[in-house]
Amino acid sequence: MNNFLHYTKEIEQIEDFDIWRDKIEKYCIADCISLYEVLIKFRTLIIQKFNIDILKYPTIPSLAFAIFRMHYLKSNTIPLTTGKVFDFIKQSFTGGRTDMYRPNGLNKNIYVYDINSLYPFVMSKFKYPIGQIIQFEGDPTILDNKYWIGDVDVSTKKDMFIPPIQLHGNISGKSGGIRTISPNGSFNTKLNSVEYDSYLDYYNFKINSGYLFDTDYVFTDYVNDLYTIRKSYPKSDPMNYISKLLLNSLYGRFAMKNIKNNYSFLDKSEFLTLLENSDVEIENYIDLNDSLFVNYVDNSELDKESKSSISIASAVTAYARSYMYNVIKDNVQNIYYSDTDSVYIDKELPKDLISSKELGKFKLEYIFKDSVYLGPKIYAGITSDNDYICKIKGFKNSIDFDLMKSLLIKDSSINLMHVKWFRSLVNSNITLKDQIYSLQKTENKRIIIYGQDNIAASTKPYNIDK
Repeated sequence: MNNFLHYTKEIEQIEDFDIWRDKIEKYCIADCISLYEVLIKFRTLIIQKFNIDILKYPTIPSLAFAIFRMHYLKSNTIPLTTGKVFDFIKQSFTGGRTDMYRPNGLNKNIYVYDINSLYPFVMSKFKYPIGQIIQFEGDPTILDNKYWIGDVDVSTKKDMFIPPIQLHGNISGKSGGIRTISPNGSFNTKLNSVEYDSYLDYYNFKINSGYLFDTDYVFTDYVNDLYTIRKSYPKSDPMNYISKLLLNSLYGRFAMKNIKNNYSFLDKSEFLTLLENSDVEIENYIDLNDSLFVNYVDNSELDKESKSSISIASAVTAYARSYMYNVIKDNVQNIYYSDTDSVYIDKELPKDLISSKELGKFKLEYIFKDSVYLGPKIYAGITSDNDYICKIKGFKNSIDFDLMKSLLIKDSSINLMHVKWFRSLVNSNITLKDQIYSLQKTENKRIIIYGQDNIAASTKPYNIDK
């Protein structure tokens, strides 16, 4: 059962502003002192373990990157990606798979499994693109021990219930727009070689061009060392949580593009000159009458001092999708929902896939005895322990399960009210506004199929042709 004792504290009402101000001041001072002490302790732990000062690194990904570069990276190993190479490979970086396959999980036991550290696992297990980047045309598969990311024409050999390859697509129809989908049919996409190797049984491929790399184990020691640290401390110890953050924060740092925001006070003529520069994008500005305070990006500076290697980030997510698909394809008849590192199925996974401590193994989080799935990141259910879990992307509050169940009916929707924050640099304020959130089933990624009772029963993938 949920513990609500924290919310039963008596609320102190203060009418005198001076008293209220003094109390708020004391609270803020105590809050700052607590944060300071946490940061000092964090700094000490990182210096002791890695001989790195956190004061030089403003984010956890930048700190993880610094630890990796100082202690684990071999010189001249990972190539930097800039300019047209970065832009090409970025199209292959589509993230994890999140899909709803069967909406109706009522009166069914749905086993919810999470994988233990998916991205760190694939980082430790597989070889990654390294060395000189070589542009190619034609078929690179005749070369051994090469990793490639290419422009590929793809067509499914037959219609599949869950096609493995996902791409950014523009789908006409009820929902329309550009989104990440896994379709049947034929299309052009940017593909990692690991996906080509994994899905030869399902697709016909024609590789047109791309970039070629050597391969090596790049992250194995980093992941193994940090995971050993994590396991050596109980969950209550800060080092357990710190090592977890450092494990999961590294890969995304390789996908960063070097975008530097410039902030300047300019007179009107300087501002007009800036507007005429085709390399400059104005993010925002404040008119101060005699001058303007301008926030802008100069695209001519983007590749300077760049330390990104998006080929690494793209490969990590490609390996992860391939690994997860091996589980999904073995449970096509039983799966209801999947997220980047989790599956929701109506049977138990084999015991050889289960472990709460081993990287890359699954652990049972809970069992739904009643559940509904309305779209990616939109689901609710009652567990076997009678806990209610409700997830609605973009909406903070939980809503009643009966309302969620009613949305299985065709053309049903619910209008919910929630408060959103809007920040304005121009007006130097934050505004709270009530907004309507329209909750309904979504066909953004798959087409919903209804039974004779007009209740959502299943889904099917989109079918597209290039």
